[in-house]
Amino acid sequence: MFATPTLATLLDEQTSVLRTQLSGVYDGTPEAVHDSRIATRRIRELLALIPTVPGRDGDRDVATGYRKMGRALGKVRDADVQIDLIKGIEAHAPQTAPSMVIVRQQHEQQRLEKMRRLIKTFERIDVDALLHLVTEGHPAGLRTRLTSSGWRDQIRRLAVERSRTAVEAIAHATGVYFPKRTHGARIAIKQLRYAAEIALRTGFLEVESSVAPLKRCQQVLGDLHDRQVLADNLARYTKSHGVENEHVTVTHQVLEGEVSSLHAAYLARRESLRAACSHIVDAVRASHFRSNVGVATTLALTGLVGAKALAAVHRRKS
Repeated sequence: MFATPTLATLLDEQTSVLRTQLSGVYDGTPEAVHDSRIATRRIRELLALIPTVPGRDGDRDVATGYRKMGRALGKVRDADVQIDLIKGIEAHAPQTAPSMVIVRQQHEQQRLEKMRRLIKTFERIDVDALLHLVTEGHPAGLRTRLTSSGWRDQIRRLAVERSRTAVEAIAHATGVYFPKRTHGARIAIKQLRYAAEIALRTGFLEVESSVAPLKRCQQVLGDLHDRQVLADNLARYTKSHGVENEHVTVTHQVLEGEVSSLHAAYLARRESLRAACSHIVDAVRASHFRSNVGVATTLALTGLVGAKALAAVHRRKS
């Protein structure tokens, strides 16, 4: 039987992932950038669950450092996704390849510039020191406070709050395609998924069935957003030397078709999404109820045993 991971254990896992990927990040490896970005996100989610202590401004500095790190990684990762999309268009719409090669080369140059800024950001915030701040031995005690009492209630509150936000974002997006609203729903679903995964890993096993629908939908909306971003940015390349307007028009039409198809796939999953949000709320609340019942039962049994023992003592004395 394996022990249930604690929040501190999860933090250790993600800091370990980040440490092992750092050399790849400094080499500009797309996979390392991607894995580090995910690890950074998960670390930020865990740091948000640390009980606040008045007067400890350093805690906020740590969160800010990881947010800066995540932003820098995100910009490079977004560039990698755009480059991969353009390569796919080159292969599947070869008539546009002469122009798309130029567009891709410009994206690759932009990626290099973002990669340089990422490395400078990592050096400026001192990633090694930032990782040390959340280790077990650091005097600030950030990791230690993840094991303090009440963290289960914090997870419950986070899961309920994120579920409600996701439901509201899904409703606000409507069934008509609004790029910004749909992107807002994607962010809310992603944040709920992270909260649900933390809950699942720390013993809230009832939420397991809700994680997969969230993950699938997040992927669909992520693919949609990536194509929308490329479609929106294509117009700026029409004046580039060697890029033909006709090729840009065809590429834009291809992307629009894919966006429409992905949006339809999202709409087909909306009910399962709403059900997942509702189930997460019910699951964490039921877990809270069982926990309270368990405590009450333990106290009652303890009181009963104590009363019996006391009665036995009185009998012996009489």
